[in-house]
Amino acid sequence: MTTIRPAVIEDGEMIAALLQQLGYARSAGDIAPIIAATQGDGIVLVAVDEGGQVVGCLQALVDTRLAEGQRGEITSLVVAAEVRSQGIGAELVAAVTQWLQSRGIGRLRVRCNAVRERAHQFYEKHGFELTKTQKVFDIHFAAAKR
Repeated sequence: MTTIRPAVIEDGEMIAALLQQLGYARSAGDIAPIIAATQGDGIVLVAVDEGGQVVGCLQALVDTRLAEGQRGEITSLVVAAEVRSQGIGAELVAAVTQWLQSRGIGRLRVRCNAVRERAHQFYEKHGFELTKTQKVFDIHFAAAKR
């Protein structure tokens, strides 16, 4: 059985290990400020097993756009490979749905890499509908020091 709760800074190392399973090179030091910065207009949730191990995590933000209004958006969702298909992802999605509903938000979006077909099946199974395909363009530039 797992417990879903908001992430704390001390979860950073286990969250980083989960993200590495999907190919994202993150460290606990990278994760801690993200957990702190997400508070308010977002949330990071973790699924913790009976032994206290983080076996899943989900980050969601409240997104407000001129053309589309307000909605939640899952920006990260990962479940440990050894416990996938046991309902943990569904529990995380249900928890973030409740969090959004409590804030008066009734829409949730997720963007998923085109090659993650198993994830596509998961989202469709849990009521998400494919509404858009797109290309994503990034630019990197020097940020001002804070």
